[in-house]
Amino acid sequence: MRQVKRLFYMVLLNVIISAITIIVVLRVWQRNHPLAAEDTPAVMVITSTSADTSPISNPVAIDTESPTDTGIHVDGTVQATPTVKMLVYQVKEGDSLGALAIQFNLSLEDLLIANDLSDPDSIYVGQLIYIPTAPLPKTTPTNIPTTAVATHTQRPSATPTFGPTNTITPTPVGMEPQVVIATVIGVGDLDIEHVVFERTGLGDLSLAGWRLEDGAGKEYTFPRLTLYKGGTINLYTRTGQDSVVDLFWGLNSSIWRTGKTVSLYDAQNNLRATYTVP
Repeated sequence: MRQVKRLFYMVLLNVIISAITIIVVLRVWQRNHPLAAEDTPAVMVITSTSADTSPISNPVAIDTESPTDTGIHVDGTVQATPTVKMLVYQVKEGDSLGALAIQFNLSLEDLLIANDLSDPDSIYVGQLIYIPTAPLPKTTPTNIPTTAVATHTQRPSATPTFGPTNTITPTPVGMEPQVVIATVIGVGDLDIEHVVFERTGLGDLSLAGWRLEDGAGKEYTFPRLTLYKGGTINLYTRTGQDSVVDLFWGLNSSIWRTGKTVSLYDAQNNLRATYTVP
């Protein structure tokens, strides 16, 4: 009986010694081989305060974070990101992205990026768009995050609905509003000399910031006005009082001659129409 007890204590002692040895070895190995934190990909975190997306006539300021160096640490904390304020603006008749960029002292590129647009003429009356209050941060392709997490407020729908039967839809492709130079009347006669512009396509078109050139150094900049579907407007060479259908250049002599080319540029310096005087 005493031999059995002695054998039991010897086995128990061996188990305890083995357990202690294993623990010591694991501690030494862990000290010499620390766990390396895996690189965590950057994650864009866009946070916006709630904004009223009902029809509005004035811009509404919201806070939208635009990250430049955002990431999640191994311990789960998120790096702080700089904040870029944006305005929510509802497009009205006569608005264009070019005119809005001038009005809010922005680049057209930033305005397009903020609204995921590629065509500056693609906005329509009633659309809700974002207007940055400062230049957007520049990023390189290697810093572009692969995941975006949005909270609180989502971007307005491309076709907002203000009632069960009142839905605004974009202008069909190929029917965008355009301006053509129809003719030049009274060539050489200052009293009656004027250029005639006509609207084609659907919708309304703002001419704010557009300009007319004669190819010889003279140019006329259009005031803030809207040319509606099927509308016509006259630009007289002489001095006069502007009205909804007649504009006056304010020159003291006629400028149009046979063979001269009339060129029309929009607010982004894109050539929109030409006409050669016959």
